[in-house]
Amino acid sequence: MAHHRHRFIARAAASCAALLVAALAPVAPASATSVAAQDSSGGGSYNGLALTPPMGFNDWYQYRCTVSETNLLANAQALLTSGLAALGYNYVNLDDCWMAPTRAADGQLQADPTRFPHGIAWLADQLHAMGLKLGVYEAIGTTTCQRLPGSAGHYQQDADTFASWGVDFLKFDYCGVTSGTDPSADYEQMSQDLLATGRPIVFSGEAPIAAHNANPTDPNYLPLVSLSSQISNMWRVAPDLTTGFTATVFGHLDEDLPLAGYAHPGAWNDLDMLATGNPTFNWTAAQQQTQMSIWAELASPLLVSTNLTSMSATTMQILSNKDVIAVDQDPLGKQGQLLEKDGDVDVVAKPLADGDVALLLVNTSSENPEHVSTTAQALGLPTAGAYGVHDLWTGTTRESAGVIATTVPAGGATLYRITPLRSGVGDYAPVTDFTINHDVPPAYPGSQFNVAQPGQTITVPATFRNDGRQAVTDTSMSLTAPAGWQVSGTPVSAGAVPGGATLSGQWQVTVPPDATTGSYTVSSTANYTWSTTHTESDSAQSGFQVAAAPTGTVYLDQLKWLSAASSFHSPLVDISYFGTPLAIHGVVYPHGLWANSIATIYYYLGGNCSRFTADLGLDDSVMGQGALDYQLYADGSKIYDSGVVRNATPTVHADVDVSGAHILELYVGEGNGTIQFGNADFGSPQLTCTG
Repeated sequence: MAHHRHRFIARAAASCAALLVAALAPVAPASATSVAAQDSSGGGSYNGLALTPPMGFNDWYQYRCTVSETNLLANAQALLTSGLAALGYNYVNLDDCWMAPTRAADGQLQADPTRFPHGIAWLADQLHAMGLKLGVYEAIGTTTCQRLPGSAGHYQQDADTFASWGVDFLKFDYCGVTSGTDPSADYEQMSQDLLATGRPIVFSGEAPIAAHNANPTDPNYLPLVSLSSQISNMWRVAPDLTTGFTATVFGHLDEDLPLAGYAHPGAWNDLDMLATGNPTFNWTAAQQQTQMSIWAELASPLLVSTNLTSMSATTMQILSNKDVIAVDQDPLGKQGQLLEKDGDVDVVAKPLADGDVALLLVNTSSENPEHVSTTAQALGLPTAGAYGVHDLWTGTTRESAGVIATTVPAGGATLYRITPLRSGVGDYAPVTDFTINHDVPPAYPGSQFNVAQPGQTITVPATFRNDGRQAVTDTSMSLTAPAGWQVSGTPVSAGAVPGGATLSGQWQVTVPPDATTGSYTVSSTANYTWSTTHTESDSAQSGFQVAAAPTGTVYLDQLKWLSAASSFHSPLVDISYFGTPLAIHGVVYPHGLWANSIATIYYYLGGNCSRFTADLGLDDSVMGQGALDYQLYADGSKIYDSGVVRNATPTVHADVDVSGAHILELYVGEGNGTIQFGNADFGSPQLTCTG
């Protein structure tokens, strides 16, 4: 939405540095030539280490301050028994909370005696005996993010201590200093102090976090990234993960795409950890695959933070995908670069050491599948008789004459490896491009929502194109709709569809009169034969919303929203995140909504309502903390802004005219530059509508 300064709601998380959130710098489309020309790196690895992005395990998002030598070693053993260690996951990293609350009398760091009774040197020995490596955590300031002893005043002593313990990796956080403090000298000092120990220790920095929580619009951001690329092996370029998938994964993608020129063997932009299998995040398998695809294409370190001792088969399947790992670990050491932006789809190309190209297609729209097309020529590949298009998640290979086109699922990604075929042309099924659309208009011009009415009849066209070199035969197309929906039209067929040719069909789909508000999908299937005897089928989907305009006087908790998302937890109805009734300054609201800033919630009005009212304020569960900014939008235009709302602010009453509006958006921003404790209530949110 153009009226917000954030492309993705809640792109910032609770970074232990400052918890600051600010605008994203726009990612300008670039041609293949201009992208290839970008190179800001300072050369090779400053210490000869991490020539490919480090892989392994980090405890933070799974254990936080309950981490112990017991659960760390259990996860290390899981790396071995699962086979993940053999695939390159060989770092076992402690994050914050491993140390005792005070240093020893001589100033040396010491491990928490309860959770690490044998000490860190013993732990390193155990891991080394398993063929693994140990990483530890510290911070540049007087304290860590969890208020334990920081390294300030002890840089060389701590570096020497880590070396004497046999540590192989140091994560050096930006905490324990005044927010905004320039950390350049501190990171340079620790970088040199680690070198002085003579022990090979991978150095993971977080200097860019000092730029208002890795905010690309901060003038210090790029200089800190540039410095990091010269003095460390990896550095965080975005805030901590949040449980909001779109905000975190696509927000991090947005921040890292312009930084491709800083990455090179031994120096990597770090997008933070993989949340694969972590129950706190509760991401779908497709979302976890999307995160892994983006991290691999952008040559980010692959450090998973989950309980590996009980990981599911799905988690193991994602983490152990050798083809995806090979893209991340490619020895050429190039980060994927933005080739073009096609609507909501980022087209990202990564040249590989053997001359192939890893092609990442990311659909950042959470509402609709998006069609995208590119060519082997645009990817910089040489002329060839044909091109192998290998899907790294399905394991299938198709053959293209040069066009690579597909429909990327909403909020998803497709990762291909494109290979010029110098032999074996004709061995694979052709690449086909199968698209399906609908004539449901946007709710208003420029809206992200296509909303159909119950009882409405929709026209659904579909087109099948053969992008291979040889004709396909016995081709047919059909359409299916959700159960109870009426479909009229007949299957479409053709005896042959030559390379570059298309087959089209059209159907009428009627929404049931009693359809409830929600997202729906219609699907089309194409069946065909290639190389005379081989049969294949392709499918395509098109999605839209169905909603009836509200009538009478109704509370929002009695309606279904079109879409809703917020930081840390999805918005809730009639209850707070803490399980308590919604309350502002002691007034309990039986009808209402809770969200954590930054949040967006959309409702369909259909032009049928005239007034919206609500009481606004921070939930009483966080009395004395936090600040918010409430904004209301009607069809994309701002109609209300509360200004900064704090706990001390009397309950704010919003009363706005929404006459003629089709979409009402409730937006909650951070009122003081941080999302911490931003627990927003909408008390008695009510619409007045006709009918």
